[in-house]
Amino acid sequence: MTAVDLHALYSGILSNVHAEKPHKTMDKKLIINVAPTGSFMNRQQNPGQPYTMDENVQAVIEAYKEGAAVWHVHARDNDGLPSKDPHVVKETIGRVLERCPDIVTSVIPYADYGSGQGLDLVKRTVDVLTAAGPEYMQSAVLLIQTTGFSEKFAYIITEKLLADQVKYLEDHGVRPEYQATSYQGIKDVLDWLVAKGIAKDPPLMNIMMGFHGYSHGSPLGPDPWNYVYMMTMQQTLAAHAVKGVCAGGRNWLPFTAMAMMLGFDMVRVGMEDTVYVYPHRDEKIQTSAQAVRKVVAIASELGREIATPAEARAIMGVKYGAKSRTAAAE
Repeated sequence: MTAVDLHALYSGILSNVHAEKPHKTMDKKLIINVAPTGSFMNRQQNPGQPYTMDENVQAVIEAYKEGAAVWHVHARDNDGLPSKDPHVVKETIGRVLERCPDIVTSVIPYADYGSGQGLDLVKRTVDVLTAAGPEYMQSAVLLIQTTGFSEKFAYIITEKLLADQVKYLEDHGVRPEYQATSYQGIKDVLDWLVAKGIAKDPPLMNIMMGFHGYSHGSPLGPDPWNYVYMMTMQQTLAAHAVKGVCAGGRNWLPFTAMAMMLGFDMVRVGMEDTVYVYPHRDEKIQTSAQAVRKVVAIASELGREIATPAEARAIMGVKYGAKSRTAAAE
């Protein structure tokens, strides 16, 4: 048997090894959105949950220092119950802005539950916050499908009700964020708002994954099919949208890491919807800043840079020109 000449065998091959072009999916800045508190988490679930305004404000400041560019704004009264009073929300935001002057405020706009639907639910919050200054309400998170919170209140969505909310927000310089828990809501936004030009570009479209206190944004199992579900949902979003993932429940960290790998523009993390650090352990998350640190570390290992607040505003299409971050949060 004739021996093979290795030089002849490998000639013309080695020069082409690993010559593939870069994959650009993750070649973009990552926006970190922090949600320190919400409407459904309590201290029986996690003793570290911020209750008072002081605790809420401090949680935002700590997360901002770790790299959060956007704050998903909820307020609470001093007894720990959620506050929908626009003036309490304004005071909370004002105190954060004193320390984090360029943070992007992403506000839950609903007030006056039980007084009506559609524009009636958001108008007072929009009026109070935008009158305080454009920095107080740079985007607003809208539920985009009918949701029953309990027998006491159901949030109703129709084409007219949603379009009225979006137009009012846009007229006041506030960017709507469309928050979806299923394909139905995404399809309605595409048909009712995007296709008709009511939703201004770029549309901000977030998908909810995992458990969020009052609803399941996605199947919780079995692994890994719950992650495949997120990949499928991503394909239904508008191609030119700014795409975000808001992950809750035990799987928040794997969902968030996958969102980074899939090229989502924004991830929302924090104690609003998170009790445990890992899906397979009972270790409880201590602070929202801890969650932000983990996201920054994973993003760094994946080669994704973290967006500054100014970069986040540019990506999200927020026109407000905020103050410099220099010397903030000192």
